[in-house]
Amino acid sequence: MKRLLSILLTMALIMIMPVALAEAVNTAPAKPLIDLTPLFQAIITLLAGLITYKLIPWIKANTSDRQQLMLESTARIGVYAAEQLFGALNGTQKLLFVKDYLRDKGYDVDTDEVKNTIEAMVQELTLEQAIQKPPDA
Repeated sequence: MKRLLSILLTMALIMIMPVALAEAVNTAPAKPLIDLTPLFQAIITLLAGLITYKLIPWIKANTSDRQQLMLESTARIGVYAAEQLFGALNGTQKLLFVKDYLRDKGYDVDTDEVKNTIEAMVQELTLEQAIQKPPDA
């Protein structure tokens, strides 16, 4: 990412240099100058294509991972809070509590992803409770 940023910064400086040097150039050159505008347009188009091809999917992938992590964390908090508030049994009340909690946090609780995440967090809590429970003698 740093390399891409440094390349873009270098390209911007190269593009600005002719403008800065244009003030010192004689306005009536002895030879006709070559118009480099199409070349710069092609380079900018190529860079825009590379950014679209590489950077946009990378941002989408990272956002999705972060959102999934936030959903799991929020669902875990809701499941643990429901367990604390309602105790053992009362599964329907706990599920409604967790769904309301997630809805308040801005999640669409009707999607399969959210339902599966809630179930996974309930299973995680059940496993933790089974591990912490002392064996019956």
